[in-house]
Amino acid sequence: MVSAQSYDLAFTYGFMKAQEKLSRAQRNSLADAMEKVQDGNPSVHVHSLQGVPFVSFGINRDAYRVICQRDGNTLLMCHVGAHDSAYDWAKRHKVAQVGSIVRIVRTELVEARAEADEPEETGDWREYLPDGPLKPISDRVFQGFGVGAHAAAVLREVPHEDALADLLEHFPSARGQALLELALSPSDLDAIETRYLQALEKAERGEALPEPTFAEAVADDINVGSIWRPENKDAYRRALEGDFAAWRVFLHPSQHRVVHIRTKGALKVTGGPGTGKTVVALHRGKVLAERHLLSAGDGGTDEKILLTTFNATLARQLEESLKQLVGKSSPLLARIEVKSLTAVAQQVLHAAGKPAELVTDTKECWEVARANDAIDRKARFYETEREDVLARADAWTRAAYFKAPRKGRGKRLDRKDRAAVWTVLDAYDAELTRRGGGDLLALCRDATRALESGATRSPYRAVICDEVQDMGATELRLLAALGSDLAALQAAAAPGADPKLRQDAIRPDGLTLCGDGHQRIYRVPVTLRECGIRVGGGSSRKLLLNYRTTEAIRRAAVAVVEGLDLDDLDEGTGNPLSGYRSLRPGVAPETREFASAAEEAEWVAEQAQDTARGQLLVLARTKKYLEALAEALAERGVEARTLRAKDSPSPSDPLLLATLHRAKGLEAPRVVIAGRHLVPLRYRGGGDERDRALWERKERSLLYVGMTRARDWCGIGEARA
Repeated sequence: MVSAQSYDLAFTYGFMKAQEKLSRAQRNSLADAMEKVQDGNPSVHVHSLQGVPFVSFGINRDAYRVICQRDGNTLLMCHVGAHDSAYDWAKRHKVAQVGSIVRIVRTELVEARAEADEPEETGDWREYLPDGPLKPISDRVFQGFGVGAHAAAVLREVPHEDALADLLEHFPSARGQALLELALSPSDLDAIETRYLQALEKAERGEALPEPTFAEAVADDINVGSIWRPENKDAYRRALEGDFAAWRVFLHPSQHRVVHIRTKGALKVTGGPGTGKTVVALHRGKVLAERHLLSAGDGGTDEKILLTTFNATLARQLEESLKQLVGKSSPLLARIEVKSLTAVAQQVLHAAGKPAELVTDTKECWEVARANDAIDRKARFYETEREDVLARADAWTRAAYFKAPRKGRGKRLDRKDRAAVWTVLDAYDAELTRRGGGDLLALCRDATRALESGATRSPYRAVICDEVQDMGATELRLLAALGSDLAALQAAAAPGADPKLRQDAIRPDGLTLCGDGHQRIYRVPVTLRECGIRVGGGSSRKLLLNYRTTEAIRRAAVAVVEGLDLDDLDEGTGNPLSGYRSLRPGVAPETREFASAAEEAEWVAEQAQDTARGQLLVLARTKKYLEALAEALAERGVEARTLRAKDSPSPSDPLLLATLHRAKGLEAPRVVIAGRHLVPLRYRGGGDERDRALWERKERSLLYVGMTRARDWCGIGEARA
């Protein structure tokens, strides 16, 4: 029967991945056909399929079929492919609805690994099957949802969300949805329990709401991680013509809740590598810009949203991603400013009429300052004393330094020694000033003072910082000041003011901090509370699902940082990586030991020539080792592109080389850690025992960062000579 009905279209994540395999011409034909379906054009037949619960329509004279689920005038696009393979897909899948949650699930699991579209793997991948999503849930929590111990034991063994949805579809709606929500976002336990209890209370009073229809469920925000509803025809045509990136439209429910949460002040978002912290930061910037700056009644239109990070390279990457997210012609781009925090500090100082030059040659400044050294300490000691004592305690005067705690700094300093140390530290700051500015600590300190004194005001309505673990105490105080109400900030900075006033000065939604303490490779660890930033309860969220790395690589990377002090960026005592898991099994990293660096280079060259397995990213601890490796590869006829600080990677580069410090923001299907024997690099000395411990911690974190750049395969090479 010819259909003349018009439809509202929605798209599953699986459909969007399937359409990427079509040619450009086929995608154009698909877009044309969908416009006709949406408009009710009878030239496109939407018809039921025999024996399976789907409907379908054809493109390119039925050479390709689109598989859909229909409810009234809602049409959910589930899959597209060649005629016969599309029908085979429909026989192996179904749509599961658990309350308002919609999932496409397999009914046959025989070819599950083949459909994952992963590169061929060697080794026993079954050993690294990730734990099921309900594995960490205790009996006590299950009991709160009416699930006994025996049923809980079964639910813990369900391997993934799709299988769980297939099972929970047969549970009472409220309980099934609550348990699936718990699997999707366990950190929202309190809210899930509250909604479940409210549903039970309504049922007891005879006020239970009717079960949501399929169309209502598709439209529910709880499905934003798996279903996309484009705002107009142009949006899905652009997507089908190649302007599509999954991260821009598909947010996991746990990510969606963080993006849209409203807070009284600061929000902290933590999670291991690959959990989408940067994606959350970008989407939250967009949401806050829409929420605050496009509203004429919200403090004026001159205020912007600041999206920042710790260096210019990552800031450029954020800016490019933001353009992809909102569109290069979107008016939102004028409302969101992307800058490194160094550039922001300089901007504030310029506005206040203060010196703002970034002094990069600090080695000379320390040489000048150490001419006053009376206790024979190396520059390393003074550098860490400045960051770990002055900056941490905000003790930038002689009197404040004498009162500042030096916990963990090793040998105690008496008043005479402190006076001698202060003379050197003060001379260093004086030399920075003589050169017209300061290093990053000084610029951030002076910018914060300028804001607190009212010499200038923050141009930002809200501040979002990515990679916050690599911000030190002075940077964190500047971030807090930028996101604070001016009058409240000035009151908090007054002499003798209660320190809690500084925490209360941050505006609602004024500060979002995203990071992972185990990826801290630059700064001395400090807590947010030390820097006047209070988070807790609903203002602290943890992302748990790793979308990038396989479970096998994730486990190996986490093992590298096991035993380090727990670091949730604040004063939390729980393990920040508890519940962290990947969605794909994979195989363990391939570890190779070589007699020489030349043998290792030969192995890397072999991996590079296997281009069918995707781009290869090679990381090394030092520039010297990387340069030698690049030279050895060139001698073997293998061309590689070495990424410098300001370079941007391209997917078309088959082989990329970078240092482990440059690895932040990078990812690739395959990663090699070359020269593993150089990690940890030998401590250069000059500090105290705490400095040595921090050095070794950062070295382990570097390896953790490097390994988690890999999506599918990781190799680790170590040369004995």
